[in-house]
Amino acid sequence: MFLIDIHSSGRLPYTIGKSINDYSAQVLYKSTTSILQIPYSEGLLVDYRHFDAKNIAPRFEFGFGLSYTTFAYSGLTISGSTVGGTAPTGSALDPWLHTKVLTVTFTIKNSGAVGGHEIPQLYTTPPASANSPPKNLKGFDSVYIDPGQSKTVTIQLSRYDLSIWDVVAQRWRVPTGSHGISIGASSRDIRLTGTVTV
Repeated sequence: MFLIDIHSSGRLPYTIGKSINDYSAQVLYKSTTSILQIPYSEGLLVDYRHFDAKNIAPRFEFGFGLSYTTFAYSGLTISGSTVGGTAPTGSALDPWLHTKVLTVTFTIKNSGAVGGHEIPQLYTTPPASANSPPKNLKGFDSVYIDPGQSKTVTIQLSRYDLSIWDVVAQRWRVPTGSHGISIGASSRDIRLTGTVTV
């Protein structure tokens, strides 16, 4: 008899599409030029962000993983404030950007019969005015939970996690408006949602 003592917790670090045409970039196997020009026209829409933006259903999404148990998510709370939406300098090294200013807390319960790790993922959704991908991974954790037990998970966010690069001002900026906060077991398996207004 084969017994399962602990469930596997591996997750896909990329999206697997159903067709080669599902991807934002294609492999160039042959070229007629000695110096290849690559435009990078996909911008930030790479991997799951491309699939989300174009509403393409993947075969297996970013963050997907199989499990011998089940996990239930509940109790999302978001606290803190970004106060001041424009960085004092244009540098990505500015401490103002990287100070943790938001705390996201939620509970995960192992509702199955096998102990194991769950990998909760936090995605942000900027306001539409930011012209950014619909979801952006900004945090994750690996949490071991015994059957029937619950654990509280805390992920902190900085202003950098909510910022976009303002080309005109040449500095990082937190877009004004409602920022979505999503917690899920993968990029397509979202269990909890909330918002923070800047």
